[in-house]
Amino acid sequence: MTRIVILNRADPRRIRYEEVIDHQRHDVTYIGQFLNEISPTNATLFPAKLSDLDADALPAHIEEACANCDYLIARGERDLILAARIRERFNIPGDSVAKVLPIRDKLTMRMAAHQSNVRQPDFWALAKYKRMNGSLPPDQKLVLKPRLDAASNGIWIGPRAELDKRIESLDERDWLVEEFVPGDIFHLDGLLSGGELILLQASKYVNTCFSFASGSALGSTQLDNPDWAGAAVTDIARALDYRDGGFHLEMIVDGEGQPFFLEFAGRIGGAYIAEAFEMKTGVNLHHGDLRCALGEVAKIDNGRSRTEMFGWFLFPYGADIDCHSVGQVFRNEFVQCHINARPAKPDLPSYSEIHSPFGGIVRSIRSCEDAIDSIVRYVTTKQISLARTC
Repeated sequence: MTRIVILNRADPRRIRYEEVIDHQRHDVTYIGQFLNEISPTNATLFPAKLSDLDADALPAHIEEACANCDYLIARGERDLILAARIRERFNIPGDSVAKVLPIRDKLTMRMAAHQSNVRQPDFWALAKYKRMNGSLPPDQKLVLKPRLDAASNGIWIGPRAELDKRIESLDERDWLVEEFVPGDIFHLDGLLSGGELILLQASKYVNTCFSFASGSALGSTQLDNPDWAGAAVTDIARALDYRDGGFHLEMIVDGEGQPFFLEFAGRIGGAYIAEAFEMKTGVNLHHGDLRCALGEVAKIDNGRSRTEMFGWFLFPYGADIDCHSVGQVFRNEFVQCHINARPAKPDLPSYSEIHSPFGGIVRSIRSCEDAIDSIVRYVTTKQISLARTC
């Protein structure tokens, strides 16, 4: 019987582990959050706050489970390094820390892409930036990023003169600075198997992840794949030595139509990206990704692809909105509508509907951007009480 340990941070109903992993044939242990949605008769459940776990000092029951497992699976962005350290400690097959860093540490990622001549914004480790910042105009727009955070947490954008004040007390080892490139931000999602691109769908953000972290709504709409998209995925994945599994690649296209590499994540995108992807292609990204994590070949049946485009939107925790009647007004656009009168407060910016007061998926023959804009304007122009109408 194969022993599988899963570090879980997301709502398992959205991943549906049991459709890929036979819980009768395998000994499955879940460690993490939201485990009340998993049947304890088919698995061992160890609730834990994953961000508090130390790979070298695990609680005894968690250490025993990890030390004796055949596979340790963690597909959340913030859990990749923790899982890699546990694998190294107990000699579990799978990605090591060195393997994970190029898809997790933003400075390592930038340096690997630079060595492969990938077009990207100029960047500097914070220590290097401090040595040369005087050569940049004081009004030049720059981006300050933490190397190991996610969901745009900690990112700051502004002029060099103001950035120089912000970095005075920062630990140089934890941050990098980038040139700000204006343009439309795209995300490319899909699956790689053996380094080969087997599935890809392009989308364009409506608003930005940075503004979501600051309290604004975020969304994206699917588009026809640009000519440059396939090569961008394979070139960047090769530069980062990422060969198997789901990916979420963010690119910015400037005013001249030139794509620049922003970030690559070796996991499935958050919010409703996977759900919209499945509606479009008929393929569940989580399931293909899980099979790769188990050393299997991702089984892809892309025969159900639809001509419609799908988009999604999500409001962050604490957003001041009024959802009264939105379900009726936009019933022709909605595929899913989720209103949460009591969202759980997240520790960090989160794209989970558990933490969001309002989100949903819409469809259109072409771009969904107008529909998303209309819905966001509708619920933010009124300031009444939240009502469950969808």
